[in-house]
Amino acid sequence: MTDPFEDRTLAEHRRVFEKIWWQNPERQNATSSSWWFFLLFPDGEEGYGPRQLMFSIAACVGDECRVNDLPPQGMDSDRSVVDGVDRFNATTVGWSGDDDVVHDHVVRQSAEAVLSRDDQRLEAWTDREDGSRRGSEIAALSDRPLGLRAHVIGDDAEAEFEAWGALDSKMTSPHRSLNIDTPLGGAEVVAWRQMEFEGEFDLPDGPETLSGSCYFQRVCFDVPLMPWKWIWAIFPDGTSFSVLIPFIGPQLFRRGYEFFSSNRLERLTIPLRQSGFWNWGSKDGHVEFDTLSVEPLLGTGEQPDFEVRVENEDGDHVRFVARTYGHARNWLDRPRLGGRFTSHWSYNEYMFRMAGLAGRIGGTSIDAESMGTGFGTLEYSTGLGL
Repeated sequence: MTDPFEDRTLAEHRRVFEKIWWQNPERQNATSSSWWFFLLFPDGEEGYGPRQLMFSIAACVGDECRVNDLPPQGMDSDRSVVDGVDRFNATTVGWSGDDDVVHDHVVRQSAEAVLSRDDQRLEAWTDREDGSRRGSEIAALSDRPLGLRAHVIGDDAEAEFEAWGALDSKMTSPHRSLNIDTPLGGAEVVAWRQMEFEGEFDLPDGPETLSGSCYFQRVCFDVPLMPWKWIWAIFPDGTSFSVLIPFIGPQLFRRGYEFFSSNRLERLTIPLRQSGFWNWGSKDGHVEFDTLSVEPLLGTGEQPDFEVRVENEDGDHVRFVARTYGHARNWLDRPRLGGRFTSHWSYNEYMFRMAGLAGRIGGTSIDAESMGTGFGTLEYSTGLGL
C-alpha cells in the first residue's frame, strides 16, 4: 500500500483548482485538444447506479475540427489571449442513460467559448432567434471553499447542478494527475475524482432532482489523440477503482463504430504507460497496480463486455467482468494534407456493472458480497486524432 494522500492547505488546493480555467495556449500545437467533462453517478438502490450522465465541452486546434458531424469549428494555436480571457470555438455534448435506455446526444451544440482565468468561468453558449440558447457553462462556486457549478442546455435536456469535494484526500481534491511537457508535445490533466453533486435535471424521462457522486476532469492534450481503455468505477461505500491503458494496435486505423471478427483480433494491442489503483472509501488506503489487462469480450450482447484483471508485486489483485448495459459515442474528425486526408478518433463510453468480482487488497478479500454492486464507465477509444 502507498501512503495516504497528505492533506494540503486550501491555498495549495486553489493553485491546482486554478488550472481548470487555463488550457495552456502557450503549449498548444496543430494536434492539441482540450476537454472539460463531468461524469455523474446518481444515488440508486444498489449504490451509484445504474443511472449515469455525462456532459462535456470539447475543443481542438485546426481550421476545421468536426465533433459528432456538426459544422466544422476552428481554433488557432497562435490566437491572442488578452487579460487571461481565451476565446475559441468549442462543442458541448452529453448523454444520459441507465440499464433500460441510453439517450445519446441529448446535448450537441457548437459555440464560441470564453474561458476567463480571473473570473474562473467557461461559457459556450449559442443564442437562437427565438431568444433561447443552447450550450453550457462551468464556473467556480462562490459559497464553498472550492467547487463547481454547471448549466447545460440541449434540445433534449437541461441540467443545472453543483459539485464539490471534501478536500481531504487525493480522490476528493482537485489533483494534477498528469503533466508532460516536451518540445514534441505533452499533456496535462486536472482530475477531481470524487465529488458530491446535487441539482435539477430535465431529461427525456422528465424533470427531477438528482444527487450522488461526480467525477470531473480538465484534460489538455498537445499530442495526437490515440486509442486507450479507461475505467472509473465506484462502490456504495465510496471505494473507487480506476485503470488507464493507452495502447497501439490495428484499432489506430478504425473509422466509425465497429469491431474485428474475433476476440483474438480485437485484443491485438500493445499497452503504453499503463496505470491503475484501488482506493478504499471507508478507510485509509490507496493501492496501485503495475500489471493491468482490460480485454473486450465480443458476442456477449448488443455491446461487448470487458474482462478486467490487475495486480502488483505485493500480491494485491482484482478481477471482474464489466457487464455493459449502455453505450454512448462521440467522435472527432480533422482534415489534414489540404483536405486530402481526414483523421478520425472515436470515443466510446460503456456503462457497466461489475460481475464476478474477486481479489485481495492489503490482506482484505473482496467480492460482491463484501463490497456491494460496483458501477462504472469504461472508455474504449479508437482511431488516431492527428
